[in-house]
Amino acid sequence: MAMISTMKEQVYNTILRRIISLEYLPGQKISEKDLGEELQIGRTPIREAILQLREEGLITAIPQSGTYISKINLQKAKDARFMRESIETRIIQEAITKLTDYNFMILRQIIERQKLEADTSHNDMRFFEQDEQFHHYFYTVAGREQVWNWLQMVNMQLNRFRVLRLRSKSLSWDALIDEHKQILEAARDKQTEKAVELLSSHLHRMIDEEPTLKKDYGEYFE
Repeated sequence: MAMISTMKEQVYNTILRRIISLEYLPGQKISEKDLGEELQIGRTPIREAILQLREEGLITAIPQSGTYISKINLQKAKDARFMRESIETRIIQEAITKLTDYNFMILRQIIERQKLEADTSHNDMRFFEQDEQFHHYFYTVAGREQVWNWLQMVNMQLNRFRVLRLRSKSLSWDALIDEHKQILEAARDKQTEKAVELLSSHLHRMIDEEPTLKKDYGEYFE
């Protein structure tokens, strides 16, 4: 039973990663049979993983039609953004009181890696992962690792929106990098109110950019 559970988790993580990264596009049909053949795993763990993803709103089963990747639910994405802003503005206040020179070095390195991705490979998932690392690091410094882990459970639709935003040729990656730099500078200078204001504006970007994404990728949204 434990083996099946572990296999189910492996399948779940594989499918989830493909959904978040848009390797599986919103509305795309997937096949349990094809997944089993590709992953060399039996049908039971695949069905269990798909059931969990259905419960999380990432997969839709249509009778007599098949299994599809759910389209992006904007309301859930907006609710996750609201929750993240409410929490993260508190997190950065706690982190600012604890940040060391070593911590600032790590954060600068993350921004440098983001800039490198933007200037060279333009790999959206690697850029996204660095973006996540930047924000995650403040939770780590604040000693709120569990809060970050908990947020990931409600961030799925938001993260899909954010990766899609990186795919859009209408929206700049440099703007995200510049905002990270400004947040870091305010944190370094112990300008807590300014850091909170900058972070709040940064996390509000989704609301400002929604019309552009709906125009470019309308078919990907519910």
